[in-house]
Amino acid sequence: MIPRGFVTLCRGDPAGGPPDRAATERITQQYLLWGGEPYRIVRDEEPFRLESYPTFDAWGRALNGRSGDCMNKIVRIAPVVRALASVTRRQLKEQPLRPLVAVQRDHGDEAVRECWLAAGAAGDLTERGMRAAAVRCGYTVPVEAAPEPAAIPPQRPQMEPSHILHLGKLRRLVADDPGQALELCRQLQGELARLEQDLASQAADPGTEPGSGG
Repeated sequence: MIPRGFVTLCRGDPAGGPPDRAATERITQQYLLWGGEPYRIVRDEEPFRLESYPTFDAWGRALNGRSGDCMNKIVRIAPVVRALASVTRRQLKEQPLRPLVAVQRDHGDEAVRECWLAAGAAGDLTERGMRAAAVRCGYTVPVEAAPEPAAIPPQRPQMEPSHILHLGKLRRLVADDPGQALELCRQLQGELARLEQDLASQAADPGTEPGSGG
C-alpha cells in the first residue's frame, strides 16, 4: 500500500508548482519506506516466476530498470529508514545508512535513532560518520570487506624460435661444415613436422596422448 500523502507529495503544490526541496526529500524517504517491503515479498515469495521471469533481478530490470542488487539494498535499508522517520525529514540515501542496518537488526530502532543523532551532532552524516557514531554509542558494526580485485592471469612472455632452438650454433656450423648443417636442418624440420602433427591432434581431441599422432 502506498503511504498516505505520497501521491500528494509527488504532485507538488496544488497551484501547479513542482514539489519544494523539503517535499522532494520526503518523497525519497517515503520511497525507501514504501519500496522495501514489496521488494522483500517479491524476492522471498518469488511471484515473478508466475510471469515467466527467471530471477528477481530479471523481474526488477523488466519492471522498473532496477537490478536485484539495488532492490536488495532497499530491502535491507527499509527498517533503518522506518526507525528514522520520526526524527528526520531530510533526504535519506542508502549508502550512508549501511552501518545502521546491523545496529537496527541487533539493537532495535531506538539504537538507530541514537546513532543518527550522534552523527548529526558531530556534523558527519556520511557512511563513515554513521559508523563512527555507532562505535561511540557502544554498538559493534561489522566492516564490509572491500571487493577483491579481479585476478589478472599472468602474461606469458612472447617466445621466439631462438629461445628454444640453438639457431646461433647452427649458423656457426654453416661456416665450418655446410653439409652437416644442412643435414641437421632437415632432421630438425622432420622433428618439427611431427611435433606440429601431435599438437594438431591434441587440439582436435584433448584426450590424445602426445606422440601418438602419425
